[in-house]
Amino acid sequence: MRRRSLLAAGLAVPLIRAARADAPVRFGSVGGLTDAGLYLAEDQGYFAEAGVAVHMQRMPSAPALLTALATGQLDVAGISVTPGLFSSIAQGVQIRIVGDKQSVRPGFSATRLVLRKDFPAGSEAEQVAALRGKPVAISAKAASVAMVLRNYLAGFGMALTDVRIVEMPYPSMVPALGSGAVDAAVVLEPFLSQALQQGIARPLNDLAAASGGTATNSSTSVPLVYSETFARDRGPAQGFMDAYLRGVRLYNDAFQKGIDKDRIIGILAARSKMDIAIIRDGFPAGLDPNGHVNERFLNECQTFFVQQKYLPEPIDLKRLVDMSFADATVARLGEYKAG
Repeated sequence: MRRRSLLAAGLAVPLIRAARADAPVRFGSVGGLTDAGLYLAEDQGYFAEAGVAVHMQRMPSAPALLTALATGQLDVAGISVTPGLFSSIAQGVQIRIVGDKQSVRPGFSATRLVLRKDFPAGSEAEQVAALRGKPVAISAKAASVAMVLRNYLAGFGMALTDVRIVEMPYPSMVPALGSGAVDAAVVLEPFLSQALQQGIARPLNDLAAASGGTATNSSTSVPLVYSETFARDRGPAQGFMDAYLRGVRLYNDAFQKGIDKDRIIGILAARSKMDIAIIRDGFPAGLDPNGHVNERFLNECQTFFVQQKYLPEPIDLKRLVDMSFADATVARLGEYKAG
């Protein structure tokens, strides 16, 4: 299986042309396993083949990443869908969504709605109803996670206002569930697996349907974003995308098709400095192998943000989304097929 994987990767090499020798690319994210495409592209030498040298930086939040892109401190970033992503365009900040950095589809969702372990049992509908008036933790009210939770609750005839939303960082959710400070939380990996493995919480739903993800159409919750200056330097910008999507395809080969899975897990554990058991036994994040961005989901997010008064009005997504880089890579490599 490994021979076949490496051969497939090798066949793609002649299609990738070096953008410029050692062109530096400053990439930023909040960290975590959703950087898997970059870890694998770097480990396998894809960035070097594409003529770019990626320097990874960690930042604490989407606003910090947006500011760094706007001020020229970063060239590329993975930024969660928040009002700032849309308002930055309205304010004249030049950025482009160019692909997928984290998405949700059935079987690939590293985010789950969980209940504390001693929450009353029952059917899913009964447990959701029992959350009425109870504290539910999410990372931010002004983020796509709030809209996804709203959609999920609506399926049971409830609204966000029927539960008590508590904003807190993901690392704080595990002890909050353990102490009973919150009854439920929308948690992502690796904190999700920590809560489940420690017996602190039990899963209720993966929220894939509520996010709009389907078997053939993933819902992008963290897009890949280029600064305008970087996007205009077409050689390095295209080289980065070529290498990145090759890394993402290795990830999908491992977690969708089982090709070289143990080896890939080992690379990701070493690069991310995460427990190998969390990666092996946890819930894999979605990384779209064709770089697809679900514009319908993005539009739904900004409509939600306008309704919640986080945005004055929606923007035309043509001002923000540029799929030309991902499309060019797919034209070179061919469309990735799940089967």
